[in-house]
Amino acid sequence: MQLLKPQWISHDGGKAIFSVDLHPDGSRFATGGQGQDSSGRVVVWNLQPVVYEKYEEDEKVPKLLCQLDQHLGCVNTVRWSCSGRYLASAGDDKVIIIWQQSSYGGGAVFGSNVVNVESWRSVATLRGHEGDILDVAWSPGDLWLASASIDNNVIIWNTSKWPEQVRVLRGHTGLVKGVTWDPVGRYLTSQADDKSLRIWRTTDWATEEKIIDPFTECGGTTTVLRPGWSPDGQYLVSAHAMNNGGPTAQIIDRDGWNTDKDFVGHRKPITCVRFNPNILKKADPTTGKSVQYCCVAIGSRDRSISIWFTSLKRPLVVVHDIFDDSVLDLSWSSCGRYLMAVSKDGTLAFINFTSEEIGYPLSEDETNNLHMKLYGKSARTTASSVNPTIIENPELLRLREEERLRAKAANASEQSQRPAPPTPQRAPINKQIETRTADGKRRITPMFIPPTEGVENPNKSYEASFSSSHQEKSKIVVEKVDGVVEPNVSVSRPPTVFSANSSSSPGKAVCLPAEFNGVPAGLPARFSKSCGVNSEKATVAAADVQVTSTAVKRKQEDAQPIVIKRKRGRPPLYDRSSTPAAPTRAPSPAAAPTPALPRPPTATQHHVEPPHLVLPEASLSKSARVQIPGEVSHDVPPPLLVVENDYRIGSRAGVGTPNLHRVSRTQLNVVSWVVYLTSHVTTATATSTTAAFTCHDKTLHILDITTGEMLLPPLQLQGRASQLFVQESTIMVLTTDATLTIWDFKKRKRILSESVRHLVEGRNGGVKCVQLTAEGTPVLLLTSGEAFTRCQELEAWLLLGDVASVRCLVQPEYTMLPLCHPTDNCSRPLASLLHQTAAYCGSSRVSRPIISDDARQNLTEVFINRMLTSAQYLRSAHDYKFWLKRKIQFFIKEGLEKKLRDIFDDLLGPKDTTLTNNQEGLTWKPKIMDYDKKALLEEFLREILLAKNSLQLQRLYSEYKEQLDTTMIDLI
Repeated sequence: MQLLKPQWISHDGGKAIFSVDLHPDGSRFATGGQGQDSSGRVVVWNLQPVVYEKYEEDEKVPKLLCQLDQHLGCVNTVRWSCSGRYLASAGDDKVIIIWQQSSYGGGAVFGSNVVNVESWRSVATLRGHEGDILDVAWSPGDLWLASASIDNNVIIWNTSKWPEQVRVLRGHTGLVKGVTWDPVGRYLTSQADDKSLRIWRTTDWATEEKIIDPFTECGGTTTVLRPGWSPDGQYLVSAHAMNNGGPTAQIIDRDGWNTDKDFVGHRKPITCVRFNPNILKKADPTTGKSVQYCCVAIGSRDRSISIWFTSLKRPLVVVHDIFDDSVLDLSWSSCGRYLMAVSKDGTLAFINFTSEEIGYPLSEDETNNLHMKLYGKSARTTASSVNPTIIENPELLRLREEERLRAKAANASEQSQRPAPPTPQRAPINKQIETRTADGKRRITPMFIPPTEGVENPNKSYEASFSSSHQEKSKIVVEKVDGVVEPNVSVSRPPTVFSANSSSSPGKAVCLPAEFNGVPAGLPARFSKSCGVNSEKATVAAADVQVTSTAVKRKQEDAQPIVIKRKRGRPPLYDRSSTPAAPTRAPSPAAAPTPALPRPPTATQHHVEPPHLVLPEASLSKSARVQIPGEVSHDVPPPLLVVENDYRIGSRAGVGTPNLHRVSRTQLNVVSWVVYLTSHVTTATATSTTAAFTCHDKTLHILDITTGEMLLPPLQLQGRASQLFVQESTIMVLTTDATLTIWDFKKRKRILSESVRHLVEGRNGGVKCVQLTAEGTPVLLLTSGEAFTRCQELEAWLLLGDVASVRCLVQPEYTMLPLCHPTDNCSRPLASLLHQTAAYCGSSRVSRPIISDDARQNLTEVFINRMLTSAQYLRSAHDYKFWLKRKIQFFIKEGLEKKLRDIFDDLLGPKDTTLTNNQEGLTWKPKIMDYDKKALLEEFLREILLAKNSLQLQRLYSEYKEQLDTTMIDLI
C-alpha cells in the first residue's frame, strides 16, 4: 500500500475541497469545492501523474486538464456518470450542471494563468431545488440522476430528457445530505438530518422502509451524510449512527432491513461511506478456497479513514490524522486498487493498493450473473429495458428523417407501378367430365371453382347453398368421355390420365380438354408441382415404378404390393402429408422384374438412403463467371471464365436432345474459346495460365487458359468434388467423402492423397481453403478458424494456433494477430494463414464463458505458447518475435516476476563469460530465430516502463538493465 498527498492538487492554494470522483476509465478525476471570490469550482485532473512518479516529473504531461468556474456558489458534489460520458456538479447555487467533453481544444481561463488542455461544455442546467444541493448520484445504467438538498427533498431527473423531473420525493423533515442507489436500480437511499434513513422503491417511488433506531442518539450534525450500497446489493451502510454512545457506520441488511451490525472504531461522527465498485475475491489462507467479499472505505470527522472487508471482523487498515480537518468525500477507481479522499482543509490523499492486498475483482459478467441470481435483474438488464436509445446528434436525426421519407416515396412508387393481380380463369361451373374405370365404375373429374368476387368468406356462400331445405333440379351438364382410366387410390398424387406412351395402361388413351390437362381448371400451380402432375414423363415413370415388399426376408417372387385404402367420397386434390419430390427415375437394369399384374393401384416403395456425405457436393448455378487473374487495367475489363450449364444450341430442342454444358473464355464480349461438355459443371477456378473445373460425372478437366486446349485427359476422381483449388501448377481437390488429393500437373506427380475426415468432422462449417506454403507444405484452413499443416516426417497434420473452444476462454486482447499485408506471406506465414480464417479478432464483445481468473490466466499463457510453437515450426522469425513480445506483455500485466526472470535470464545469457568450461556457456546460443537475444532483451525491458504497473517491476527493470549495460561494455 502506498499513501500520497500530491501538493499540486488544490483549489486556489488551500480552499476547501468538498467532493472527488474518479472517472470510470481511470484516466482522470474531478474535484469540486470553493473557488475564487466565494464561487464554486470544478477541476478535472489527469490521474497519471498521481499514480506514476515519472509522469509527475515530466513537464510535458499535463496535470490539470480543465478548470470550470461556472457555478456561482460552492460546489458540494461532483459525480461521473456510469458510462463516463457526463459529469454532474451541484452546489450552493441550487443548480446542477451536466458537463460533457467537447471536441474543441482548451484555452486559457479568463482572469488566471491556468490553461485548459481539454474543453468541457455544459449540456444541461437543472433547476428545481429551493436550497443548497449537497449530493447527487447516477442510477445504474444512467437512467436517472438523484439530487439531495437542504430543502428536505430528493429530485429524480430523467437523463434522457433534460431537464425533465421524474419525481420529487418528499418525506424527510430535515436537510437531506446524501443519496445512493442500489446496484441493480431497485432502491434509492437518502439520509437526512432528521435522524432517519429512507429507502425508496424505484417502481412507484414510495417509501419501502424508514430506519430510525440507529440514529436516535445522534447529536450535533455533519456537513454531509453520504451512505453507500455494497456492489453485491446485500448491505447498505449509513453515515453518522450511534451505538452505546459511540459513533458507528450502521450496516443495514437488505434481507428484512435488519440493523444488528455496524462498523465501530471512529472517535467522531461518520461523514461519508464509499464501497469499492467491484465484488472482490481472494484465496483463504487456511482452507485455500476462494472467498468473495466487498470492501468499504469510511471517512470521519476525526480526520481518519478506515477500510473494511465484509469477510473480516477487523478493519484492513486505518489511516489516522491524514488530514487537518474532516473527511468529506471518498472515491474508488473502477479497477478497485486506487482510493482518493478529500478534506475540508483543501488537500487530497491517494492510496494505492496491490491486488494481493485488496483482492481480485469479479468480471462484469460474473457480477451481472450474481445479481441475476440474487435479484432477477442487473444493471445491464435495467439499462436495456428502460432507457431507450436517444439520437442526440441533429445531423444524424436529419439523415434518419430523409431516409424515412425516401423509403416512403419508393414504397408508394412501387405500389403504383405494381400490376393488378390477374383474374383467375374460371372453368364452367355447370359442366363436369365423367369417365369409366376398367372395372366399370364411374369417375368424375373434380373441378376447382374459385370464390366469387366481393365475397369476404367463401364458406358463407357454401353454407347457404347447403342450408336450403328445397332441392331444385340439378342444372349441371354431364359430359361423358369414352375411354378407360385407372382407379385413383394413390395417396401421393391426384388423379392423372395416362398418355399413349404408357404400355401398362390398358385400353385406349384418353384425351381431355386442354383446360384440364391432368389438373382441374383453376388449381394453383403449387398443387401440381407438389403432387407431380402435369408432367408426361412423371406419369409414365410412375407406371413403371418397381414394387417391393415390406418384408425383408420374403422371397422376391412372393412380393405383393401394399394397397393404400381410403375412405369413400370425393378423392383428395393432393396429399398434404407428401413433400415435393424430384421426378421418379427409371429402374436400374439390374433390378428384378415387377410381378405380372395388370396394373397395381399403388405401392409403398422402399427409399434407399444415400451415403452420408462429410462435405457437401459442389454445385454451380446455371451460369457462373470466374475472373481470370492477371494484369489489372482500368480501361479494359478482366477476362472471364464463363460456365453455362444446360446450354441450349439453337432455338429448338426436342425430345432426345442431350443436355450440353458450355465453358468459355470471354473478354469484352469476345469469346476466345469454347468447350462443350455432356456432364454438369460443379466447380470451376482459374489462374493466369490454367483453367480447371470438375463435373458431375466425377471428372476433373485441366485446360490452357489462353487456347482452351486440354493439358491432360480428364482425371477420374474417387468421388464427386466438394471444393477445387488451383495454385500455380498445383491442383487440390476435396471430394464429398473428405478425401484431399493434390497434384502437380506440370510434373505429372501426385503430392498427397489422403482422407481429412478426422479434421473436418465435429467442427462448425467446412473447409475454407487449401493451399501450399512456399516450401510446398499443404495447409488446410477451416471455416471454424482452425489451420492445419501437413508434416511429411510425422505423416500427420499439425494444428497451427489453437481451437475455437480455447480461444473463447483466452483474454481477448491476446488473441489479436499482427497487421499483415498480402505481400507478407513469406515473412509472416503464420499471421498470413490465420488472418485468412478471420477468427482471431480479439473482440471483447464476443460472449465468453464464465471461468475463474486463474483458469483464464493459465489458458492465455498456454495459447501464447502454442502460437510460439507454431511460429517456430514454420520457421517464421517475425511471428516468433511478435508472440514472444506478447508473452512478455502478458507476464508484465499479471505481475509474474519469476516467469519474466526465466525469459530475461535466457536472453541475457551466462553472467560469467570467462569460464569456458561452464556448461551454461557452452549450451547458450546468442541468437534465437535470427534475432540477437540481447537486442531482444533491451527491447522487452522497455515494455516494463510502458506498463501500468511499472512501479511494481521497476526493480526488475533496473537489475537487468544494469546487467545488460555491463555486458555491452565488456563486449566493447
